[in-house]
Amino acid sequence: MKRKIIDFHQHLHSKEDVEKLRINGEKAGVIKTVVLGMPESRLPGNNKLVLKAAKDYPDFFVPFAGFDFRTGSTLDIEHFKEEGFLGLKFIAPTFPYNDARYFSLYEKAARLRMICVFHLGIVANTSAWKDCDSSLMRPIYLDHIARCFPELTIIGAHFGNPWSDEAAMACRWNPNLSFDFSGSLLKYRSPDYIGGLLWWSPHCSYPSPDRTWPWQKIVFGSDVAPESIAEVVADYENLFNNLQLPWEFQEWVWWQNAERILQGTSFTGKEEI
Repeated sequence: MKRKIIDFHQHLHSKEDVEKLRINGEKAGVIKTVVLGMPESRLPGNNKLVLKAAKDYPDFFVPFAGFDFRTGSTLDIEHFKEEGFLGLKFIAPTFPYNDARYFSLYEKAARLRMICVFHLGIVANTSAWKDCDSSLMRPIYLDHIARCFPELTIIGAHFGNPWSDEAAMACRWNPNLSFDFSGSLLKYRSPDYIGGLLWWSPHCSYPSPDRTWPWQKIVFGSDVAPESIAEVVADYENLFNNLQLPWEFQEWVWWQNAERILQGTSFTGKEEI
């Protein structure tokens, strides 16, 4: 059966990546890509590049603004919304994600209906992230945030790698919380391991409160160089084939879950609050 994909986790590292990401994505079946920005205070910051890519290709790129916990405020979130960003990318907090000092940020994002992607787990040890404490980004913190802000749409990146058991339980209990499998997760975690974590069903003795399947809470994410997107698609296919997931479940992950999350937020340029 013909497959289409919405990629909920990508980045732009240069102007050249805009065309590369679009061309390689389309070759792999990607019809839309969420591009996560980096704040200008992080080198190299690229929020402006992300926004321009979405304006140049509004049917393909969806812009999310990179937020800096060191300098950012609720006013910055308002400005991002005014500029046309549809969501926020959170990474490198100075306190755990669920620290009450951050609640005004999440409240603002929820009020503005901005989808929030949280980096979870290990961060690459590069010059831009030398100050980053990975232990402040455990997936269990999203459980608390999701409970406190049920109107906030939350995506946890990398399925919490390496704390994927926390991600699975948080996923099960919170209707407003989903995850992607981007990064190295599918390179070293076996299909049986992931299938074991996503064990529940609407009909079991311990279902999720909204009676959904776990695969209705997973979105496709790649987070790789444009030339490697097809390889990530193959990793997801390997996972699905080994777990013998019905095609309906696969389509949820390939694009339907993402479409549901993005529904009503088509990029239109600068918006009024």
